[in-house]
Amino acid sequence: MEEAIANRNFDDLRELFKAERKLAKDDEFVLIKVDGLLKKKGYQISNIPLDQKVEFARHHYNFVWNCMKLGFCSRSTPILTLQDLMETSSIEACKELFGLVEENMNEFKQPGFIETCQNNILRLCNDLLRRLSRTAETSFCGRIMFFLSRFLPLTEKSGVNFMGHFNTLNITNYEETDAAAEALIAATSSKAQTPVDGEEMEIGEIEEEGAKEIVVTPEMYRQFWSLQKFMSNPNLLYEKDKFLAFKRDLSAVLSLMTANKLEKLSAEEEEMADSRQKKVSNDVFFTKYLTSPKLLALQLNDSSFRRYFLIQAIIIFQYLNAESRFKPPAKKMVLNEEQGKYVTDTEDKCYRLLSDTMPRGTAFVAGLKKIMSREQEWNVWKNNNCPDFSEKADKGAMQMYKKRARVPFNPTSLDLGTPELTKLWTNEPDVLQACRAEKRKFIPTLADFIRDPLDEMDPEQQVEEQYKSINDAAFQWRAARLLMHKSPGYVFKTDVKQEPVTNMKEFLERNMFNAAKTIDEFREAILEREKKEAEARKKVEESLKRKLDTNTKIKSSASPNPHTDPVLSDDNLSQLAQDLSKFSKKLAKLVGVSEPKATDDVTEKDICYKILKEWSEKNGRSGRSLLNLLIADLDVIEVAQSSIKASFQR
Repeated sequence: MEEAIANRNFDDLRELFKAERKLAKDDEFVLIKVDGLLKKKGYQISNIPLDQKVEFARHHYNFVWNCMKLGFCSRSTPILTLQDLMETSSIEACKELFGLVEENMNEFKQPGFIETCQNNILRLCNDLLRRLSRTAETSFCGRIMFFLSRFLPLTEKSGVNFMGHFNTLNITNYEETDAAAEALIAATSSKAQTPVDGEEMEIGEIEEEGAKEIVVTPEMYRQFWSLQKFMSNPNLLYEKDKFLAFKRDLSAVLSLMTANKLEKLSAEEEEMADSRQKKVSNDVFFTKYLTSPKLLALQLNDSSFRRYFLIQAIIIFQYLNAESRFKPPAKKMVLNEEQGKYVTDTEDKCYRLLSDTMPRGTAFVAGLKKIMSREQEWNVWKNNNCPDFSEKADKGAMQMYKKRARVPFNPTSLDLGTPELTKLWTNEPDVLQACRAEKRKFIPTLADFIRDPLDEMDPEQQVEEQYKSINDAAFQWRAARLLMHKSPGYVFKTDVKQEPVTNMKEFLERNMFNAAKTIDEFREAILEREKKEAEARKKVEESLKRKLDTNTKIKSSASPNPHTDPVLSDDNLSQLAQDLSKFSKKLAKLVGVSEPKATDDVTEKDICYKILKEWSEKNGRSGRSLLNLLIADLDVIEVAQSSIKASFQR
């Protein structure tokens, strides 16, 4: 049997196993004998050199596993074989052999096997952890802990810090005496200020701008590293004097970080930093802080170091505010109102500092908040005595997936992938004609659109200016679009001498009024309105003319004949232009003359004189004809009448 095991011959082992069972009084004796021979073979493999040991161990383990499945040995024998190999091998060999445990994790979790071998696997991992140094073999310890976290179920109490204990043995050693710290800090600063031989700066040379130097005093050094005792045992903070010391030291450190923020990297520098970090992330890691006074100023200038410290503080703050069933009620482990406010405000400050710490500070803070939120959920789960998640799972049997029937391709039918899209394209035989259908025309008719604005423009309606829809910029845009499309008089050939339109409101009102004349619904009302406006304008003109004639008869004493038409000389025109200078913009329109172009060296009086001069040359310098034209504007006619009267009385 021993030879069959050494050669890993299943056929011979099966025959020998049957023969032993016939001779033995109990099957257990046969299993025990096979277990002993398999373990003996495992001890022999442990003496093989390391470069061949892993391969022989893998073959032997697979052989033992198949023996267990065939019932030739006990269920625990595969795990015990691996455990014996680990115990008799060096740490370097265990790092390679542990890969067998990781490779077969899914087989260990099979029902019927995990119940009998879970404790053995846990014992194997714990024995390895006791042999390893947490600082020297950190990576291997992490592999083991990661394997246990995946192998053990969530409800396994051995994989959970159920009582919430802290590792108080994690002590951070530093120079606690001010004299020693001050001497080291002074030596560091003097060394930094002393120039290297042969590298003195020449006259006129500009020193390169480097990282901003952070001044670290011995007191700051002591305050910074004294916080680590509270980080390893947060329960100390529930004592009033300890909390005051923690508050004083932490506030000083955060103030120093706030006053010395790290400079933001450019996009190119940030990308280079990310690529560099990815290259070294698998090789470089730190398990313990370096507490030399020479290094603290450099550490505070390092973004990773700042993040380590600020994350520690945020974790402590979450613990202090969290409700835990394992905080002893007898010790009154609850913060008062003032302490709780400080913890909340300082936590926000830590998040702001993390957000300002480059690279990718904002993204880093978002990920950290998500992690802390998940951690709070795990805390609630532990407070509820770690209930089994499987109890909330769906108890029903999972339905088998049914394959969708394949639809053969039919070139005569249109299939655009989804029923709704296919329906959209098959509603009408001609899609373009369907787009031109009347029901798809959403543009309002011109009559419906201008009905309300026309009523607002009617003086009889007495609509105040501020409430008219024509003042709305959005309405003006829609009106311009619709009138350009519907109104034939919107675009017309303009006179070259005519002044361009600058008032959009007046332009649209005029076009809507003209467009209404072409619509039967508004034609009669528009004509009636124009008739009334013409009559009112005629009455106003007659009234002004009568008033002008009356004033001329009563007040005119310069000429014996009031009906005499005065002839305007150049001096009269100059005086009249000076008096009408404030109406220079109205004057050209009233007398029907094109307005001269304004320049910087031309005054309003000159503009009025040119307008009056041009008109008088065309109309025989008739003063009465000029007054008859100016009568359309009451303000202008009064000034013009007074000016002409005064000029002829001189």
